[in-house]
Amino acid sequence: MITVASRELKNRLGRYLQMVRDGEAVRITDRGRPIGCILPVSESGPNHQSEVLARLLASGTLRLGTGPIRRRGKPVVMTPGKSVGKMLSEDRR
Repeated sequence: MITVASRELKNRLGRYLQMVRDGEAVRITDRGRPIGCILPVSESGPNHQSEVLARLLASGTLRLGTGPIRRRGKPVVMTPGKSVGKMLSEDRR
């Protein structure tokens, strides 16, 4: 695992992302203390996602919802009037 300071990661992000693509893990530090890690994706696809979800359910980390999905707020109804482009051009004057 490669360790990199947050500032170095910010300045050379493309380089470290390429290392992750190549299978290398990158540990991120801030003032010498580890704060995070970038790991390569080992597998992808629907089967892998199902396996991960099954493990999370089995460990109790994930819970399935039991009720219907509630709608939050009312939908926005647009009223006829000026177009957005027209309002922007007026605002720029």
